[in-house]
Amino acid sequence: MSEIFENENEMNEYKIDLFDDEGNKQTVIHLDTVQIDGQDFVVCIPFKEEEGDEVDEVFILKMLEREDGTYELAYEEDLEVLDRAYEEFKARNADEFDFED
Repeated sequence: MSEIFENENEMNEYKIDLFDDEGNKQTVIHLDTVQIDGQDFVVCIPFKEEEGDEVDEVFILKMLEREDGTYELAYEEDLEVLDRAYEEFKARNADEFDFED
């Protein structure tokens, strides 16, 4: 399953709308992009309307460029690659977020 993203919000460049194959939309907040073995991975969390809402879910999606120059975000099935991407994200953002192990 792949998802196409687009940035429709000019005021918050980090908010991304993801669309699944059926056209269902989920809005996420882009936190970082990390590179593992030459492949870019986008790290996102679900967008919460209320500021106090706690986030306990992280999306790590592989970024693929299409022939027409647009991008597609796809699920990575290799858990070892996902673990490495998450560890890279945590190392790069240790001062920004409180991570629970």
